[in-house]
Amino acid sequence: MKRYRKSLQIAVLLCLWITFSPAASLLVADHFSLNDSIVYEGLGSNGVSRILFLDDTTYFFATGYGLSVTMDGGETFYSYYNNPQAVRYGGVTSMISIGQHLWVATAFDSLGIEESAATGNGISYSPDGGFHWIQYPQMVDHPDSNFVLLYGDTLKALPTTVPIDNLTYDMAVHVNSKGDTLLWATSFAGGTRVSRDFGKTWKRVVLPPDNMDILDESSPRNFHLSPVSRPDLGLVGNYNHRAFSVVARNDTVAVGTAGGVNISTDSGKTWRKYTAHNSGLSGNFIVALHLAKDGTLYAAVLPAVGAGEFQSLCFTVKGSFNALYWQNTLKDKRLYHVSTFKNTVYASTSTGLWVSTDRWNWVQMHYPKNYITGEQLYSDEIYDAAVDPMERLWVGTGDGLAVTEDNGLNWRIIRRVASIAQPEDFKISAYPNPFSPGRMNVFEGEGHIRFHVNIPEEGTLSLDVFDFGMNRVKTVCSNVLVYEGEHDFPWNGKNGLNDVVANGTYFIRAVFKGRGIEKTAWSKVIILE
Repeated sequence: MKRYRKSLQIAVLLCLWITFSPAASLLVADHFSLNDSIVYEGLGSNGVSRILFLDDTTYFFATGYGLSVTMDGGETFYSYYNNPQAVRYGGVTSMISIGQHLWVATAFDSLGIEESAATGNGISYSPDGGFHWIQYPQMVDHPDSNFVLLYGDTLKALPTTVPIDNLTYDMAVHVNSKGDTLLWATSFAGGTRVSRDFGKTWKRVVLPPDNMDILDESSPRNFHLSPVSRPDLGLVGNYNHRAFSVVARNDTVAVGTAGGVNISTDSGKTWRKYTAHNSGLSGNFIVALHLAKDGTLYAAVLPAVGAGEFQSLCFTVKGSFNALYWQNTLKDKRLYHVSTFKNTVYASTSTGLWVSTDRWNWVQMHYPKNYITGEQLYSDEIYDAAVDPMERLWVGTGDGLAVTEDNGLNWRIIRRVASIAQPEDFKISAYPNPFSPGRMNVFEGEGHIRFHVNIPEEGTLSLDVFDFGMNRVKTVCSNVLVYEGEHDFPWNGKNGLNDVVANGTYFIRAVFKGRGIEKTAWSKVIILE
């Protein structure tokens, strides 16, 4: 189970090391309806893991370098500075809204003695759609909080006293039948929590232990609330107390854990647990949940520790007497997120975006590419996909954001690329840098680095890569026609023999020929496989 938790933390925090041009400067916006001191122009980073539509024109994007927003339906983009008046520092791990109320959870990688550790950095709350913010620290317990109340009795519990391994993977908010606004949050170490004051204070939520499928007032209280076993404290851990996903609507709450899907129909008072052993779930590790408007619950499932478990997309169907059953589709696909629009289901996976109108027959959508300009996203993985109020499809990847108005036939590509020169200058930079061909911008089995070139006027361009001994290892392009402006030229990190180059420092030479002029510019890149 540890390797699955680590892989999920890597997926959540992947965007933290997805870099943009090293020449990037964070300019304060020169025109913006928000306070200019809390935003700068452009996406926070090119790693976009979640998309949220607040209203017809205000959209938020979770990036590896904070929260980004557009307030004009995608024409312009801004990102929040990490300061006390805006959003807390770190990559955005989850966000949720209701009306104009918005909550954003962030996390960062903290360095330990032997390895780095994912660390939660709290929740930023905006009551007015992102104009003003209140910051709350990561929810932790007092070291003496060794018990919780359950139906009037005390239950022994493990207090979560530090934010390490306590990042907020997911959040949900709803107004129940009593008119209460409940905010839910899930994390590995902190488990499931609920707030009744918009995120200011939190209460630990008790889910069924691993050996029980029902939790109500008649259930035994002979278990502990703990995600891990602690023999030194006399605690026995439960996989079902390691929480990763949550959705809520009206009085229904569903929590996905490393032990299955837990559903409550009374705002969290009682719970029914579904697992790979008592239902049609393909596995017990639930990394994402989606509650469609028609009431269907979708679960992105990974295998946990049980024999015969496999990854898939699972969804609920109702049988006789309103009984709930699970079916699975997209077998052996590694899912990150699920969304629906009308009768269409969008599954964001490690192998792209899959689409279905009947949940059984799936079509893989074309990878985001602008066929007019040739610009594309180099990413096999799609982290999120969602349809906006104007019925445009947006996707978030590790290499940028894309939107289509024609169901994927053509895409508009949105990426963070910083200007490197004045319009009349001829300059080149490379990003990401350092570059790992096996891990960065991987598309169709190959990694990609971009050479970003500022072209002063119409002419021709040649790009060559040299090793440290100044031996040419690859000609990226030769005397290609180029026009004034900034352009990207990708390289897959391979030499002329189509082999990945060895680790080391490489030099990139750009030669431009214009109207009676010839200019040369150099840059360098470090290859670390």
